[in-house]
Amino acid sequence: MDRSLLYHVSQMVVGGGLAMIAVSNILSGNPDGAGLSIGSVLMIVGGVGILVGNGYHVLNGNVDRVDLGPVSVWLSVAAAILIFLAGVLSLLG
Repeated sequence: MDRSLLYHVSQMVVGGGLAMIAVSNILSGNPDGAGLSIGSVLMIVGGVGILVGNGYHVLNGNVDRVDLGPVSVWLSVAAAILIFLAGVLSLLG
């Protein structure tokens, strides 16, 4: 299995998870009526940036520039799974 590709795809999942959590925060709103906060906007911008940046590397085949050990890659995959679950649960809840 290509560890560099796995790393980039897991980072894309992290970016999507951040964006999902931020969208959930905006949709739920605050008790005072302000649904849009600076933190949520920055999470969306950062999440989309991570998603687009790593997607660009995957689509152009530039995944070989990252040389990570197996522990780092699998920690990234585990974190991606957890943040994706957090994003889905925040949208559903």
